[in-house]
Amino acid sequence: MAPSSRQKVKAKRDVVLSPQERAAMDSRWAEYREKAEDLKLQRDRIAKRMGELNAAERASYCSTTMEAGEAMTHNQALFLGSWDTNIQAHPRRPPLKLFREVFEAYQDTLHNFSLDDVYDLSFILRNKGGVGCAKKGRQIVNLCAEMDHAEAVIQVVASALRQDATKPGIMRSRPIMMALDRLRAVAKTGNLRAMVMEANVARHTNQSRRAITLYEQALDLIREDDGTRPGDKYSRIRDELSSPWIELGFLHHTLGENVAAMKAYMVGQEQDDPMAYFNLARLDFFMSGQQYTNDWLYNMTKAAASGHYKAAYELGLYYASTPAPPSPPQTSFLEKLSGFGAFLWKSNINLNPKANIEHHNAFANEPKLRIKLAQQWLKAARNNHYLYANIALAELSLQKYIYPKGTLSKPLDPYGHNTDPGAIENPLFNPQEAQVMLTEVLTACLQISEAKSVSTTNAEYRHMARPWSFHVEVLEEVESSETLKDLKEQAEMIADAAGIDIYSTTGLAEHVPHLGVLRFHKGTRGEGLCERTPSTEEKDEKEAAKPVE
Repeated sequence: MAPSSRQKVKAKRDVVLSPQERAAMDSRWAEYREKAEDLKLQRDRIAKRMGELNAAERASYCSTTMEAGEAMTHNQALFLGSWDTNIQAHPRRPPLKLFREVFEAYQDTLHNFSLDDVYDLSFILRNKGGVGCAKKGRQIVNLCAEMDHAEAVIQVVASALRQDATKPGIMRSRPIMMALDRLRAVAKTGNLRAMVMEANVARHTNQSRRAITLYEQALDLIREDDGTRPGDKYSRIRDELSSPWIELGFLHHTLGENVAAMKAYMVGQEQDDPMAYFNLARLDFFMSGQQYTNDWLYNMTKAAASGHYKAAYELGLYYASTPAPPSPPQTSFLEKLSGFGAFLWKSNINLNPKANIEHHNAFANEPKLRIKLAQQWLKAARNNHYLYANIALAELSLQKYIYPKGTLSKPLDPYGHNTDPGAIENPLFNPQEAQVMLTEVLTACLQISEAKSVSTTNAEYRHMARPWSFHVEVLEEVESSETLKDLKEQAEMIADAAGIDIYSTTGLAEHVPHLGVLRFHKGTRGEGLCERTPSTEEKDEKEAAKPVE
C-alpha cells in the first residue's frame, strides 16, 4: 500500500539561482528599498517646507514662469516640484504609478490637498507657463482622468472631439475608449457636465436621436434642481456644458424641428441665459421669413443687455438700418383723459413686455436718436473687441447724411455729394473716429496672423493675440485666415473710399498695440476726409451750389 502524503518525507534542498536571476532579485529589492526611502524623504521634505513660498520661489522650484508661480498655491508648487524630481529620478517607472505615489504622499501630509488642486495646476501651466509647462499641463489632465477625476475625464473627451477632424480615428484609440467608459460611469452619478458631454459624443457620431434623449435627461435634471443638489466646484462653471438647451435647440433646428428648438431655448430663458435669448431671437428671425418682430427685438435686447457681444452688434445694425416707428397722431386732452379712465377700469392689464415692445423704440423714435442708439450698441460690441463692430462704426462715422426711412440704406457717401431732399445731417459724422476703428481692425489682422504663425502653444498664441483673445469666443469668430482677409479688405476699401490713412493714434482701445503707420490710402492726396481744410470744404460747397449749365 502506498504511503499517505503525511508519511512522505520531503527532502529539503537549497534553491540554486542563476547569476541573472539573482541579479534581477537584487534589483527588485533595491527598487523596493529605494521607493520606501523616497517616500520617507518625500514626507520629510514636505514637513520641512511647510513655510509659505513666495511667487518667485514657487516659479524657481517648479521651473516655470513668474506668472505661473503667482497663480499657483504653495501646496501646488510643492507637489509639482516633487513630481518633476521623481520623474527625473525614476524615468522608467510607469507615469500613472509614479503620479499616484507622489499624490498620495502629499495627501497624507498636507491638509486640504485634493486631486482638484492637482487638476487645477493644468490650467495654470497651459495658460501661463512656457512650452514645456503646456505639455506637462496636458499630461496632468490625462493622469487625473486615469485616476477618475470627473472634470478631467470630461476634458479629455472634449479634447478628442476637437481633434477628431484633424486626427481621424482618435475616438477609437484605446485611451479615448477608456475615457469614454469613465465618462459614462460619471454621467450615471448625475454629473450634469458629464451627461452633456456624453450627449455631445452621441451627436458627434451622428446618433441624433440618442443625443436628443441625453440632452433632455440633462434638462430634466436642471428643472428638478432646487438648489440642494450636491456637486463639485466645477458644476458652477457656466459654459456650453452647463447649458444643454443650446446644443439641443441647435440639433432640433438642424433636423427641421423648429418648435422643439424653441421649447429648448425657453428652458434657457428660465435660467436667464443670454445665449438662449440670442439663439431664440435668431430662430424667430428665421421662422418669420427674415423679418424683424417684437419677439426678436425683446429677446435680442435681453441678450445684449446681459453682455452678449454679438447681440449688441445685431441690435446696432437693426437700429442703424431700419426706419424709426411713425409718430403717433396728436390727441386732445379729453381723449387722453378718457383713455386713461378706460385703462384704470380695465379688468386685466397685459404687463407682458413682449406685448409692450414699443417701450424699446420709445428712445429711438427719431432718426437722430435712432442712429445714436445704434452707435451705443455697436460700441458695446467693440468694447468686447468684436472687429465687425469696428467696421460698422467706421461706416456710421463716415455717413455724412442719414435718411428718415433708414439711416444706412444709402451707399457710403464720404464727400457729402447728396441730392436727396429728405436727408438729415448725421450727428455722428467723424472721420477721425472712423480712422481709429479701421486702425484697430488692421492692427488685429496683423497681430492675430503673426500670433498664429509664430506661437508654438495655445497659451502663447492667446498671449500674443491680446486683447482680442480676452474673450475666447470672440477670437474664434475672427481668427480664420478667410475672416481676417475679409476684414482687412473691408477696412482698406472704406479707407480708400474716404481717403483715410491708417496709423496708430491715442484713440485706440486699451491694450491695443501701437504699430505706427500701417497703410496710406490710395485716393488723391489732400482730398481725404482727415486731410481736408476748412477752405477746401468751403470751395466744395460753392462748387456744389453752382447751377448746372
